[in-house]
Amino acid sequence: MATNVPEGLELYAKTKPKLLFLDIEMGSNTGFDLIQAIGPDRPHVIFTTAHEGYAVKAIRFSALDYLLKPVDADELSLAIGKVKQADRTPQSPDQIMALLKNLANPQAPDRRIALPVADGLEMVDTGDITYCESDSNYTVVHQKDKKRLVISRTLKEFEDILDPTQFVRVHHSYLINVKHVKKYIRGEGGEVIMSDGTNVAVSRRKKQELMDSLARL
Repeated sequence: MATNVPEGLELYAKTKPKLLFLDIEMGSNTGFDLIQAIGPDRPHVIFTTAHEGYAVKAIRFSALDYLLKPVDADELSLAIGKVKQADRTPQSPDQIMALLKNLANPQAPDRRIALPVADGLEMVDTGDITYCESDSNYTVVHQKDKKRLVISRTLKEFEDILDPTQFVRVHHSYLINVKHVKKYIRGEGGEVIMSDGTNVAVSRRKKQELMDSLARL
């Protein structure tokens, strides 16, 4: 066990573990600093934390393993069992890269997000996303250049990872970038016309949230 990043690096160099339980908060640094310092030849990582904040949402979005404190014995056993399975899918370096990228400046207006695709990662400027559309357990990401990406993440996961001041869930099937709204059409909930010409319905209960977001632009 190590309590900070320098101690962690020293211990890692001595033991070369196959499995690393990594806290997010490590003194004045974070577990993510330790991951970066270890480099690409890293062991399987299971994150542990007492706080379900943005970092946990980013970990979940990257499909990496984590445990919330206080750690439940059954959940710990399941997590270790996954690691020990001979046919388990190893953690991909792309997953770690996506996590580190998505943790960097989550509120930045010019932020880029790492989206997991079949052959790696797609780096997308969040400002170029016009809206996200639910498709069961997948999300279709629509961009201003008419490009579409089908990502194996739910719309709720995108809602968690994208800046809430810019992206608003206006309907159970749609998460829109308010900066790409061209027109709002009044109605019970109404609808918006996006910059690419798409009409998106607004649910009645989400109407005020949308109005508030548009007022802040």
